[in-house]
Amino acid sequence: MAVVFGVVLALGYATPAHAHGADAPVAVDYRVEVASVSVPGVVVRPVEGGARLELKNASGREVVILGLQGEEFLRVRPDGVDENRRSPTWFASRSLGGSGKGGDAGAMPEWHTISMDPVVRWHDERARELPAREWSVPLLVDRQDPGIVRGMIAAAPAPATGWWWAGAIVGAAVVAILYRWKWALVAVAVIGGGLTVTWIVGSAWLAVSPSESLTTQLVARLWPLLTGVGVVVAGLALAARRVDIVAAIAGACLAVMVGFADSGAFRYGVLAGPSWGRWAVATALAAGLGLLVAGGVRWYRTMGDDN
Repeated sequence: MAVVFGVVLALGYATPAHAHGADAPVAVDYRVEVASVSVPGVVVRPVEGGARLELKNASGREVVILGLQGEEFLRVRPDGVDENRRSPTWFASRSLGGSGKGGDAGAMPEWHTISMDPVVRWHDERARELPAREWSVPLLVDRQDPGIVRGMIAAAPAPATGWWWAGAIVGAAVVAILYRWKWALVAVAVIGGGLTVTWIVGSAWLAVSPSESLTTQLVARLWPLLTGVGVVVAGLALAARRVDIVAAIAGACLAVMVGFADSGAFRYGVLAGPSWGRWAVATALAAGLGLLVAGGVRWYRTMGDDN
């Protein structure tokens, strides 16, 4: 019973504020496209649904990414990456919204090595969010040759939002109807929680860059990850004994922490994580609401039988 109490306690402390690492939203309504890179051997692509750009330098030359004020921002050498911590763009890039302030574009760069691989990811407000437009990021090659990355931002068609919501609600109703069959609810909890964990780990894996670890990305997604694990544990506990109220609480947390918190996947066209993320969110919402109702009904009927 102590394990069950710990699960409930962990779920109770979960909040949706830290649902995504590196500030990446679950989905966005625009698509970032890279049209051209003028430096041979340099590849740039959008990652995490356009939340960050990734530059990979296989040119054998030193490539400096210039910041918002034309200052030296990131230096991608053939054998590693340095960041200029006096760059105003470095401060702005610390968050998705670019709210960080500081630095001096005219100061001598203060370089800090962040990776031994010639790959870097960063938030860049020049290549993010609507309206649809062209964008560019200037480069400096070997301290003398100018280069440039060009691209565009286009509106992304929305998914069939109503159908995703309807499917999740119908799924929740089906789970609720199964309240008499304990093993069906156990399966729902294990599948719903397990799929959530798989999705969170998959999203974290896709967000990992050479300067970050998988652990860092998982910690940034800690609460939804713990919620998924907690729901699996609650399901296994239900298999061992009658802990219907625990299943109901775990279901409520899953619905709120993952289903509703990440429902942007139903509204926006470009996902930041794996391509099957909408299915994971829909499953979490259906399983969570269904377990909430089914567990609550089972608990209520048990209380009535005791009286």
